[in-house]
Amino acid sequence: MRNIKFPIIFCLVILINACQSDSSVKLGFLYSTSETARYNKEADFFKDYAQKQGATVYVEHANGDEATQYQKALEMFDKGIDGLAIIAVNANTAAAIVREGRERGVKVLAYNRLIKNCELDFFVSGDNFELGKMMVEEIIKVKPSGDVIILGGDKYDRNAVGLASSIHKNLKPHMESGNINLLYDTFVEDWSGVNAAYELDQFISLSGQVPDIIFAGFDGIANGCIEVLEKYNVDKPVYISGQDATINGVRNIVAGKQQMTAFHPLKESASQAAEAMLLLVSNDKKINDLISGTTNNGQIEVPTLRVPSIAVTRDNVDQVLIKDTGFYTYEEIYE
Repeated sequence: MRNIKFPIIFCLVILINACQSDSSVKLGFLYSTSETARYNKEADFFKDYAQKQGATVYVEHANGDEATQYQKALEMFDKGIDGLAIIAVNANTAAAIVREGRERGVKVLAYNRLIKNCELDFFVSGDNFELGKMMVEEIIKVKPSGDVIILGGDKYDRNAVGLASSIHKNLKPHMESGNINLLYDTFVEDWSGVNAAYELDQFISLSGQVPDIIFAGFDGIANGCIEVLEKYNVDKPVYISGQDATINGVRNIVAGKQQMTAFHPLKESASQAAEAMLLLVSNDKKINDLISGTTNNGQIEVPTLRVPSIAVTRDNVDQVLIKDTGFYTYEEIYE
């Protein structure tokens, strides 16, 4: 009998550990595409924070395809997740994921992109109005007058629409005073640098005008514009905004080709989203401490946490992105 005790005890330990593991909170983080570098980082930050709190976390991306995202959401639901954080491929069709989650008792949090026309549980995002205001202020203080082009993001992305609206509102007093002349204004499909380059190239070739300021909604858009300006051998300074603090955007800033970018503190944002998700699934009223407002998604007012961004320029790039946050190394920026 002595020889049997050890296997029995060993099996019991395995069973107990399995049960404990199975009873832990299970979360999913399902993002749109791995092609966007920040999303890969945010997925890692979300997972790291939640796992440190004892949760099991499944991470997937949808290769930019809404049907794939829906299928992967179903697979996560089948794994028995308690909550799902999602960066939607399509803000409209992702509502089907939210509805399916509610039927299964799963809390769904929209991250970065609002999901429309559904009973969404929570939304974590930047503040598009403050972002547009920041872009205008940072550019106008170094170039208070001149001809302007606005190249926003994808018109089907609520973030792009909100940002463009804020840029217009904050530019309005400068336009009314006659200091700013708006030459051209359009959205850029897929937030694409290639598409932005085409728009700017067409404008310059047809009008013969080169703007003094370009409000680019994203660093990739800014980079496309810089390539066009270099193609035309533009020798005057053109002040360009950006967003996301991509490595190319930051390198353009230190090279004097781009005036500013908006840095979103990704670790803080993703960690707070994970915290919100954990509070949601446990029905903890502390979630109210994270709410900074609401956002109407066409059906309800969604409780919202807005994480402020930081303006990065040539003057503070080292301090913000290297010393304060460790987001990049010195070698990555100045290689």
